[in-house]
Order: sequence, then C-alpha cells, then structure tokens
Amino acid sequence: MNPYLQLLGDTLRTERKKKKLNQAEAGKHAGVCRQDISEIENGQFKGSILKVQDYAMSLGFTLSLELKRRPQLSELEQLFNED
Repeated sequence: MNPYLQLLGDTLRTERKKKKLNQAEAGKHAGVCRQDISEIENGQFKGSILKVQDYAMSLGFTLSLELKRRPQLSELEQLFNED
C-alpha cells in the first residue's frame, strides 16, 4: 500500500467523521459513490484523481499535486559536490 495514499485517506476519513457524515452522505455531497469513498479512505483507490479532488474539496480541503523530475545518475555528483 502506498503510504501517501494511506495518509490522504486517513486525513479525509478523520475529517468526514468530524463532520458526522457516513460514507454514503459524504459521497452524495461530493458527487462520488460510496464505494469510491471507501477506496479513497483505505488508500486503495485506482480511479480518477478528479474524484479524489471532489471528495477532498467537499470536506473543505484543497488538493494539490507537485510534479518533480528525479535527478539523473549523471547529475548526482553535482548534487553532492561540496566545492
């Protein structure tokens, strides 16, 4: 299981419970089915990131992604050069 997806799911579940919503109610507010809510909260969701965004936004969160390029092997020496 991906720890980032699990953390995201745990955070959304905690917020949903603070709002005293069950998964079906939360899904209705977000326009996402209960099964998707369950999968998101359990870190198992494989669907569209837009559904995750809709769910997060319905709970008052903003979802942002950061895309970073990993360094190439040839660049590692420059990264760790102490000169």
